[in-house]
Amino acid sequence: MPRTMLASGLLAALAAAALVAGSAGAAKPTGSAAVSGNTAQALLAESKNNGPASQSAAIDILVGLSFRTPSGMPALPQFILDTVTPHNQYFHKYLTPQEFNQDYVQTPAAIAALEQYLESYGLTASQTNQQGYTSNDYLYVEGTVGQVENAFSVPVNQYQYQGRSFLANTGDPQLPTSYEGYDLQSMVSGFSGMITLSAFHTMSLTAASAGSTSADITCTLGGYGDCNGPLYLSPQQTRQIYDAGNLTGAGQTIAIATLAPFLTQDPPQFWKYYGVDRTGTLKEIGVDQTIGSGGMSGLGQGGSETSLDVEQSGSMAPAANIEVYVAPNTNNGFVDVFNAVVNGFAGTVPNTSSISWGEAEQFTTPGYASLIDQQFEQGAAEGVSMFAASGDSGAYDSYGYYGQNGLSVDVPAAGAYVTAVGGTTLGANETVGVAGIPQPSQFACMPETEQAWGWDYLVGCYGDLGFASRQTAQNAFYPTGSGGGFSTYTPEPSWQQSYGGPLKNQIGKGVPDVSLNADPFTGYSIYDSSSVETTASAPWTDGWGGTSFASPNWAGIAALLDQATNTDLGFLPPQLYGLQGRGMRDITSGDNWYYDATSGWDAATGLGVPDVENLAQALGK
Repeated sequence: MPRTMLASGLLAALAAAALVAGSAGAAKPTGSAAVSGNTAQALLAESKNNGPASQSAAIDILVGLSFRTPSGMPALPQFILDTVTPHNQYFHKYLTPQEFNQDYVQTPAAIAALEQYLESYGLTASQTNQQGYTSNDYLYVEGTVGQVENAFSVPVNQYQYQGRSFLANTGDPQLPTSYEGYDLQSMVSGFSGMITLSAFHTMSLTAASAGSTSADITCTLGGYGDCNGPLYLSPQQTRQIYDAGNLTGAGQTIAIATLAPFLTQDPPQFWKYYGVDRTGTLKEIGVDQTIGSGGMSGLGQGGSETSLDVEQSGSMAPAANIEVYVAPNTNNGFVDVFNAVVNGFAGTVPNTSSISWGEAEQFTTPGYASLIDQQFEQGAAEGVSMFAASGDSGAYDSYGYYGQNGLSVDVPAAGAYVTAVGGTTLGANETVGVAGIPQPSQFACMPETEQAWGWDYLVGCYGDLGFASRQTAQNAFYPTGSGGGFSTYTPEPSWQQSYGGPLKNQIGKGVPDVSLNADPFTGYSIYDSSSVETTASAPWTDGWGGTSFASPNWAGIAALLDQATNTDLGFLPPQLYGLQGRGMRDITSGDNWYYDATSGWDAATGLGVPDVENLAQALGK
């Protein structure tokens, strides 16, 4: 069941008390050390350095606070594992936000010391930002570039990349190792906002993304499908393919975290058209912004992203309540939206959540990725099953955003405390009779059975798709597919180490953990009356896919699993890997342009796709 929210007034009172406690008798800082992993080396190497930034330029940053281990409690990673280990004293004994902050967040006195140090350089530092939102594990710090450079002993320069100007620190920030009796350097986990460039993108695309000749393929190629109405999978067909049975998600709450607003009137029209018996509620919550009644027009693909997240999760779990958290599309907004979810900013802490936005790992910093993952870590301690789309660029997540071609995975999917969701292509065994989806007899490239999603399978049909050669088709399709690979920031977690197979002795976390249909050619429709592609009178678009669809469906599935087992299953990865394949349908064919789908876990589809009813039985034992 949803847990109680963290009252912002409580945090404000604690912060005020801490400031009073730490205001007198400030001592000089002694010693200093770098807070490592907070320089965007890959990004800066690709950017033009235009020299020092203006000393008077305004800058807003978040300073992350490391979690501590309280007396009488396990360290946080161990506590999370204990909550999902049967017969352990902490099994399913999840924390409320208040308990989490009391036990694992830095003490008010320690936070006050850090605030005092930063304010001694003219910066303002508080756990509450200008919009009145109070965080729990980071400080909002505002000031000028000159003040930041002095406080953290690091230059900040002006850079340019592909026509975009941004600020960035040239090395790791430094902090005192002794100040007012506290080691400030060890207290800080990472930074957000010191680098002002962000490239968060949605994980959705259409069949037309393969090239203009592929637009409306299901209408024009072979004459199958109805081009006058929504095609592809209905919500009922998706539920049937993954064996959702009669589960509805009753009594559960799903949080959708997003960086674009939407019109709350749109998803009900989607559900009405398909005959989805929705009994759950729908609410949109602004984070660092005010969203009026009825929501806001997204006017772009970002708004369509939010609409599809709600439409899909609400169809998979029709009785679950949905809370949509909308933050600005900035580095700091991305942190705030997750912090709002796990602290119950809407009034309750959800049972499950999904995010379909992300950024290539190497163009963030390890410190920023850690600050993001801290929010998922808190969610895990509170029993929230949290999911993130793994990306739509196959094994090359940075491709197309910074002109890179190397292997890469996505933040936040690469974090330790989130379930990363990859994508598959459905086969004829799953899609027979589905309007708009071609069968192998109609389009030879379509598979017979579900396989890893990678658009290289389409290259052989280049002529049917209107391409002059295999090479031109490959150039159009590459590297669209299921995001997957190995993190260079997050160490391989223990549940993957114990699983063995291709994960054994890997250096970083393997992505994804699980998968679900994400190929636009076997995909979905969206109802969005306010996107750049639609109007109020023509709100439907077809041929959608991406791991953006897989992640919210998995959030809905988690709500079904909680209902079926009559408990909050909480952090799922250790439990799923421990099942050794039970309740999952292994995907053993296809690839994501680099990694093949194989027996057991692989870096294209993870552990495979769910058989919901069997998975509920396996998890309930």
